[in-house]
Amino acid sequence: MKGELTPKWKAFADEYIKNGGNGTQAYISAGYSENGANRSAQKLLTKTVIKEYIAEKMEQIEKEQHRDIMSLAEIQERRSKIAKGEVVDGLGFSPDFSDQLKAMDGLEKALTIAEKHKLEAEEKEKREKAALWTIPITDITSDFVEIYRTVHEAFTGEIDIHEIISKGGRGSIKSNFWGNLAYETIRQDPQAHIVYTRRYKIDLRGSVYNQFMKVVIRCNDLDNWDFKQSPMCAVYKPTGQMVMFVGADKPISLKSFNVPFGYVKMLIHEECDEMAGVEQMDNIEDTFLRADTPALDIKIFNPPKSKNNFMNEYTEECKNKPQTRICHSYYYNVPVKWLGKRFFERAEWFRIHKPLYYKNNYLGEVTGTGGGIFDNLEIRKISDEELMTFDTVNHGLDFGYTHPQVFSQNYYDYETDTLYIFGEVYSKKCKNSTFARKIKKFMNVEIICDSARPDGIAEMQDWGFNAIGAKKRWGSGKGRDYCWEWLQRCNKIVIDPERCPNTEKEFTKAEHEQLPDGSFSDAYPTLEEDTIMANIYALNRIIMTSRRNDGLYDDDVEEEDSDDYED
Repeated sequence: MKGELTPKWKAFADEYIKNGGNGTQAYISAGYSENGANRSAQKLLTKTVIKEYIAEKMEQIEKEQHRDIMSLAEIQERRSKIAKGEVVDGLGFSPDFSDQLKAMDGLEKALTIAEKHKLEAEEKEKREKAALWTIPITDITSDFVEIYRTVHEAFTGEIDIHEIISKGGRGSIKSNFWGNLAYETIRQDPQAHIVYTRRYKIDLRGSVYNQFMKVVIRCNDLDNWDFKQSPMCAVYKPTGQMVMFVGADKPISLKSFNVPFGYVKMLIHEECDEMAGVEQMDNIEDTFLRADTPALDIKIFNPPKSKNNFMNEYTEECKNKPQTRICHSYYYNVPVKWLGKRFFERAEWFRIHKPLYYKNNYLGEVTGTGGGIFDNLEIRKISDEELMTFDTVNHGLDFGYTHPQVFSQNYYDYETDTLYIFGEVYSKKCKNSTFARKIKKFMNVEIICDSARPDGIAEMQDWGFNAIGAKKRWGSGKGRDYCWEWLQRCNKIVIDPERCPNTEKEFTKAEHEQLPDGSFSDAYPTLEEDTIMANIYALNRIIMTSRRNDGLYDDDVEEEDSDDYED
């Protein structure tokens, strides 16, 4: 037996055994105060040394007494007979009423600790062996075991849960898990349908639609499914059940998504922090969910760093909401072979070198308390010797007139995850022709420009520049945020203040907007960000490749230029 059993703890344990498992009474009988006796007794019963002592004593008692403990049913039957006067002594006489009461009390105590433990063990075994569904255990990490059981119990009516908030950082396989669960829900409930939502319809194809298709393929069940583009859905051919993919930016289209029979059993909001607010999700829920069905409303997101983000605030509010469960998952509980060794190596690098970024992006913790955006800046002169080592220089152009027009040069070192910014041409109220003369020495290099200005790009091409439009594919505007986040997560951004004074000023002063209550918005600036955007355009291919590797860029999605950066 581990630890040391104090005399008072021993007295408590002995009384607990003696009285048949009344912790409160045992606590008082052992000499403790009556104040808070129940809570204190329960705390003592969690101590390993006390639990082991009780178990050993009960085993000893059982061996000494050589008796079988009466079952609950037997005790209840005996009590009933005593109460009715049906129990007689050896001479055939019925005991008087006071004796009956004593006998009943004695029978109550016959339900010893050992019996209680036995019943508890049986109940635990029953829960563990319950048919949870048929998702292969290899598709479930330790973070999801409990939430998996919660979903099962909600669908079977064992608990009254209607909402699950599923949050976590990168690599925590939230989408994969819920995709598996959606697939099994369709297969095991012939009346069930699933609805996936994102704020913007354009983002559905390259994310949850493809993710669900991968689940079906992994289960070798593609022949039983019909994946359609318009309306975007997946139909389970044996039953006609549907998995629908709905954009919240098309409210009229919501009404066109009607299930042909049955009900929507799971409504899954992906990247719900992108939504306009909780009210937008509420409206969707009102459309699809019925109060008389065992439906679950699932909200999935990677927590933004700002505590003021509405989903972070909503999650806090839901901590005491009885019909809501909050699930937090982590990448380090996912098998290495699923994410790849490189993912874990990169996460470890960020853990050591950029702990705040690691906590938010990899652990899903809310870390932002202020408005500063870039904490990875190194302002210094970049030597000519360093410049000579830059083998691939990137060039970007952000058009402007009232706002500054900016040409930028940078170099990204993949090995050290460092961005070097060493060139800028910065002008206000400058005609394109005049600005073109200022950068004429760069006519033979590729310049990636803001694609929202095709007229400006055409002019640059007419003057002999190798100018092309940036491939934005922002979709939701979240793509713009991704570009800023990519800059934030660089190990270092080195800016030469002599060569790039305006770039230094914008990067160092970049802040989130402060709200009237003193908190900060999680949105990125749209003013005084001209040099930042010019550098983002210069890095367009690098950032888009990163976005593709993160599963956020679909090559099959038709290109849609955005006016997000128009002057």
